[in-house]
Amino acid sequence: MASRASFFGGLRPATAIPLWVRLLPLVALFAASFFQLFRPDPLHAGIAMAVVPILSAFVLGPGWTAAIAAFGLAVVAAPIPVSRRFDGDDIVVVAIVFATAIGISWIRQRFEAGLVTLLSVSEAAQRAILPELPERVGGLACAGFYHSAQQGASIGGDLFDVRRSPFGTRLILGDVEGHGLDVVGAAAMLLAVFHEAILDEPELTGVARRLERRILGDADEGHIPELFASVLLAEFSEECDEVRLLSCGHPSPLLLRGETVEEVDLKPAPVLGLRLSDTPRAGTVAVLPFGIDETLLAFSDGLVEARDADGEYYPLAEHLDGLVTPSPRSLVAFVWEDASRFAARMDDDVSILAVTRVLGSGPAD
Repeated sequence: MASRASFFGGLRPATAIPLWVRLLPLVALFAASFFQLFRPDPLHAGIAMAVVPILSAFVLGPGWTAAIAAFGLAVVAAPIPVSRRFDGDDIVVVAIVFATAIGISWIRQRFEAGLVTLLSVSEAAQRAILPELPERVGGLACAGFYHSAQQGASIGGDLFDVRRSPFGTRLILGDVEGHGLDVVGAAAMLLAVFHEAILDEPELTGVARRLERRILGDADEGHIPELFASVLLAEFSEECDEVRLLSCGHPSPLLLRGETVEEVDLKPAPVLGLRLSDTPRAGTVAVLPFGIDETLLAFSDGLVEARDADGEYYPLAEHLDGLVTPSPRSLVAFVWEDASRFAARMDDDVSILAVTRVLGSGPAD
């Protein structure tokens, strides 16, 4: 359903100025009119009336500001017997102030409209790079989380997704090094290549080669600058009873089996984009059993590189030891809240992705 603009002027409900704030100029208008009627000093009365349209310019649209300014100008110029009248020069000065207020209101509304458009585009870009994960993908329950290290930003160089393929359910979690729009574009490109490659490549090494080929090809053709990207790929069998893992320079995930935490020992290939050889290294694929209610927890290095006030890194595995979580969503929420309490600073984007095998998973499911 499309959101409707506020009657008072322009922003969506989530970003609209509260109604009581928008009513303040009307209250001030009546107060200034009362002051104008019963204060015989035209200088102070004129100052009070001139402030009202300026106030409305910051909270109301140009239409309402113009109406308030017109009413105020009429009060100032009216031949009121009980107060001293303004002369012609004073009225011209007040009219200029009122016109300026209308212009400010118009510019502010245009700026707000552009800001809303920018926020909408940012949300769309975030959904493209970090799609909303379904709660279930086949026999797996999923949950993901992303936090940008750049204040006010909603997207960055991290990417993740979980998708079905002819070869099983596949997962990607990646981190493009750097900042800015080039990094965002590279992340979106890698995710698009992943979506295409998992339909054709029977092995994770083939998916990694496709990602490597694309990031190098786009850099050679000038579509993106020379960038490096670390990527973790995972493949869950059709029965979901085992998981295959391949790391290209990415931190190894954790396997949560009941109350125990297993740090997966991967032998990673180099990060994508290093140009170490003509043929990108395939890396070693690790195959691990994956039982019911066991959880694979993948994350970007921004999480484990978070430091406390003493400069110590966040000990994720230690903090999860002995913990039993009811769902991937609860696990992701706990990890983020725990890391936020621990860290004195986070200098990099943080992505967290949890996948749990649920009861009844398999071909019949």
